[in-house]
Amino acid sequence: MTIGGPPTDLDFEKALMFFHAYMYGPLQGKLRLYKAREVRPSAAAMPSDWEVFASILVRDVGKKLAAGIDLSQYEVKSALDGGNYEYQYHKNTGKEKLKSDVQVGHLFFDHRDNLRHVDLRYAHGNAMKEYFVKWLKDFPDPYGQRYRKSIPFTWVKENSKLLMTIEDGEVTYPETISATVKQKSTI
Repeated sequence: MTIGGPPTDLDFEKALMFFHAYMYGPLQGKLRLYKAREVRPSAAAMPSDWEVFASILVRDVGKKLAAGIDLSQYEVKSALDGGNYEYQYHKNTGKEKLKSDVQVGHLFFDHRDNLRHVDLRYAHGNAMKEYFVKWLKDFPDPYGQRYRKSIPFTWVKENSKLLMTIEDGEVTYPETISATVKQKSTI
């Protein structure tokens, strides 16, 4: 069974509320403090932040901490500034996870400049089947410490569908959505 088609009913308003309240806003505040104290900032957001953001955006509440894909229909990945998207497979569940990755949608967040620019792209696992099949074939036996693989950013950029762009905290793509969100915020 194939699930996780391209999300079409995105909840930009609620997702942006989460983004501003828990990701973008707090990060900008921390960056001001770090700069004043000459402290180097760490990661802009945790993987779990991206999962919650995606969950709200695509209206998918997820699997309530179950093993496997991140949401009920989507795997969520993030990368900094055009980096590759890492997939990690565990000893006991890795093979099943690889098989499910082919059957679900994948949401790819690319972010830079401390979340001032965020792109979200979508690809179905069937489109990445060549990766998952090879990784399954090469699954280590005996299993070492970790089995990590990655999908190149260039593949994602060239083969996936752009769903959203956020610039300076505002949706700029799709344009019709950004105009609607701005109108609601001024009312």
